Amino acid sequence: MAGKREENPVGSSNNLRGDVLRVLGVLKVATVEQIQQISAPHLSYRHSDKPTPAKRKQARTASHTGTLSDLRKHGLAENGGQLRGGDRLRNLTRMGLKAAARELGRPVGEMGDPARGAGRTGASHPMTANEAVLALLRPKPDLSQPSSPSGTGRAPGTRAASTCTTASCPSWSPP
Repeated sequence: MAGKREENPVGSSNNLRGDVLRVLGVLKVATVEQIQQISAPHLSYRHSDKPTPAKRKQARTASHTGTLSDLRKHGLAENGGQLRGGDRLRNLTRMGLKAAARELGRPVGEMGDPARGAGRTGASHPMTANEAVLALLRPKPDLSQPSSPSGTGRAPGTRAASTCTTASCPSWSPP
């Protein structure tokens, strides 16, 4: 254990380092929160009971922040600037892109170049692209609303599935 701590002072796991490398290998530049939302979305629900948004965010992203610190120590990741809201951007170095290529099972030549300098201008385009990826992966639920407020077990705006799906059925109507 002592050797592991010397190698990775924060104590990040191989699986979590692999997750972070895969996310940054695809997105090129991202905030810690975006990395967490893609690689471990369940943490968003697990920490929803924290008293403030800042404490919820810190609890959700602590392990990913530590992992990025370990990757930075090994020269695989770097801080790539800061957004207007204060979030730091993270990106991979050339060595990190090679490690991400191995994690993704892709040739290094397909990985492109590191995203250097994106943070100097606020990285508006990469952040918009990342948000689109997040929206396509999974919608962000409203944790204050039950999934079926009508008590029917169905989400609002949906109807029960019909056993009759053809126009010959008297109660059939197109969806």
